[in-house]
Amino acid sequence: MAATWEEILKLSQQFQSAQFAQATQRLSERNCIEIVAKLIAEKQLEVVHTLDGKEYITPTQISREIRDELHVRGGRVNIVDLQQVVNVDLLHIENRANDIVKSDRTIQLVLGQLVDESYLDQIAEETNDKLQETGQVKISDLCKAYDLPGDFLKQALSSRLGKIIHGKIDQDNQGVIFTEAFVTRHRALIRGLFSAITRPTPVINLIARHGFQEHLLYSVLEELVNTGRLKGTVVGGRQDKAVFIPDIYARTQSNWVDSFFKQNGYLEFDALLRLGIPDPVNYIKKRYKSLQLLFLKSSCVGQGIVDQVEASVDEAISSGTWVDIAPLLPSSLSVEDVGMLLQQVMRSFNKQPSTFIFGDTNVVSEKFISSCADLFSDLMHQKAEKEMKRNPVHLITDEDLKHSALVENVPSNKKDKKDERRKKAAEGSGSVRGGGGGNAREIKIKKTKKKGRKDVDSDEESQASSTNRTKHLEIPFMSQEEIEDVLRKHIRDCPEELVTELSNHLIRPLTKSYQDVLRAVFMSSTSASSGASRKRTIKDLQEEVSNLYNNIRLFEKGAKHFTDETQTNIAKHMLKTVCTDITNLMFNFLAADVMMAAEDYSTITAEMRKKILSTLPEETRAPLSKLHMSLNGKSLEEFVSCLDAATEACDIMLRKGDKKKERQILFQHRQALIEQLKVMEDPAFVLHLTSVLLFQFSTHCMLHAPGRCVPQIITFLSSKIPEDQHSLLVKYQGLVVKQLISQNKKIGQGDDDSVDNNLEAEESLEAIRKELQELTASIKDLVLRPRKSSVTEE
Repeated sequence: MAATWEEILKLSQQFQSAQFAQATQRLSERNCIEIVAKLIAEKQLEVVHTLDGKEYITPTQISREIRDELHVRGGRVNIVDLQQVVNVDLLHIENRANDIVKSDRTIQLVLGQLVDESYLDQIAEETNDKLQETGQVKISDLCKAYDLPGDFLKQALSSRLGKIIHGKIDQDNQGVIFTEAFVTRHRALIRGLFSAITRPTPVINLIARHGFQEHLLYSVLEELVNTGRLKGTVVGGRQDKAVFIPDIYARTQSNWVDSFFKQNGYLEFDALLRLGIPDPVNYIKKRYKSLQLLFLKSSCVGQGIVDQVEASVDEAISSGTWVDIAPLLPSSLSVEDVGMLLQQVMRSFNKQPSTFIFGDTNVVSEKFISSCADLFSDLMHQKAEKEMKRNPVHLITDEDLKHSALVENVPSNKKDKKDERRKKAAEGSGSVRGGGGGNAREIKIKKTKKKGRKDVDSDEESQASSTNRTKHLEIPFMSQEEIEDVLRKHIRDCPEELVTELSNHLIRPLTKSYQDVLRAVFMSSTSASSGASRKRTIKDLQEEVSNLYNNIRLFEKGAKHFTDETQTNIAKHMLKTVCTDITNLMFNFLAADVMMAAEDYSTITAEMRKKILSTLPEETRAPLSKLHMSLNGKSLEEFVSCLDAATEACDIMLRKGDKKKERQILFQHRQALIEQLKVMEDPAFVLHLTSVLLFQFSTHCMLHAPGRCVPQIITFLSSKIPEDQHSLLVKYQGLVVKQLISQNKKIGQGDDDSVDNNLEAEESLEAIRKELQELTASIKDLVLRPRKSSVTEE
């Protein structure tokens, strides 16, 4: 033991001597920094520079100081504040804070702040104190007070319910904490208040008056109703329109509804609303699940009323009369309700003869309307005879030749289509003397871009042209007032409203029938010998053939500005129109010699030309046959060659125009198109006319092109007119195409399409139509306003 102590003393003396001994070598501060940097670079030492650069600190020390500061500050500290305390870069503090959170479950990182369990316990204690005072605490208020997220606070406080916090969270509204005493007090208030209610009362009014917590009230109210403590029901769910209806009131209400429906066979929604039923439709559906009811706009009717209306309509149809269903229906039904009821009833009569609905409540059978129309048969013939004697010239229409002996053997379908095409041509260059209005025919085009449907487009164009022309030539039969007077004399016990509707419905069919009667009277009074009086002189023929010939040459010159494909389309179009007109003109002149001349040469069809050819002598038949065949080709040169031969064979001298004559034709043609453009409103026609006129202004050439060539004309004009004008044309063309596509889709939609789709299509079409109307004036101004000279004109 003594030896050990001596050894200790010896070591102490050696240590003391070492302390007082002077160092043989000293390291400078710079050397120390380099050594530490070297150790850090080789990862043998892990230290962090302080912000002032005077000290090194280890990560462990950083963690220790963070924990100490968290404890000092009561369990919550901001990471930004730790930077000033620890005096290191914020990145190192964030890294150590994340490590602390991972290693210690009692510490959490929330919104850049470290929070430990002791702080959360403190919040829970403060929350509990406030809860015991007020009975309820909203977590949203705690979020504002403690500047912490709601989900975090909800989770933290939920785990302390029953331990630190003496209360519970509402299951329907987890943003509120209640005490049992608060819930019990409210349950008693709700039970007493709703027990005293004797009539339907909106729940929202009670909440506003008594200050109930909304979610708690609905929960307690549902519990009391489900357990049978409160006798009543809550209608409308947990919404502002929720209404509490006591059982005593509901029983009285149901008895009144049942009694009214049993006696009258219908229920009015407004009456149920006045009774305090907020949703009449669903109430009726639940109340009368087994009954077949028809729900209308403002009411619903039982099957008895529907059967009664069906029986009356069926009797009117079978007996060929009319019936007013208004006396059969309750007076409280609106006009819209009656219309819906009639639509439902008429569905069962789809397979029977058609009926009409006049004045919203009058159902009229087709047989009755036919009998009304028959009343005017004798009057038509009498008036037609008088019209024939007074002014027969106006009775001649393009339809007359269809019924004449010239076309009796022609198949009706092909004849009608080709006649329509010839009529279309009559409105074009063939009907204009001296070259004016040579493009008028194509202004009737409805579709400009539909590949693969050329024939269909042509037929539709022809039908539109024929319809427009017929409207101008129609001779009125009777005014609506005169028709009403005749109906009043022959139909008794008919209300004035029905008489007016009937006359309005009959005026168009009667006018159309009157035109047929007029034509029949006219055709019967016209003899075959009248063809000689309509024979053209050779001088008139030469003048008109020369004019048409010069038009063709000028149109051909304009077509050469386009590509071969477009030239081919224009050539086909000219062969069908202008070239066909000049051919028909010559054929009709020769047919006059054999009493086969038509009143209007433009109505002559290919079959009629063949028939005329069979009556001609051999020397004129051969060249005219070639001329007839060239119309089916694709070359204008071939047609012109055949035309020269045909005119020579018929001794018709062609007067080819000089420069002065050409300028006159160009001017007349341009003025005719401008006049048409001024009165034209249809966007497709306006685009067609404007494009053709701009082409003539730019090239000084006439153009006779079909509607499907409008895009090529606009493309050609891109280098001929200012860029802003061309952009306007392209924009207008796009809108026209969209309008035509929308119209075709609308026509193609079936009955199964939804109402929403139809409404969307209508809205889209209306928007396009408005935009076109706004641009139409600007498009017309490109031609009608004083123009600056284009590059070509300069």
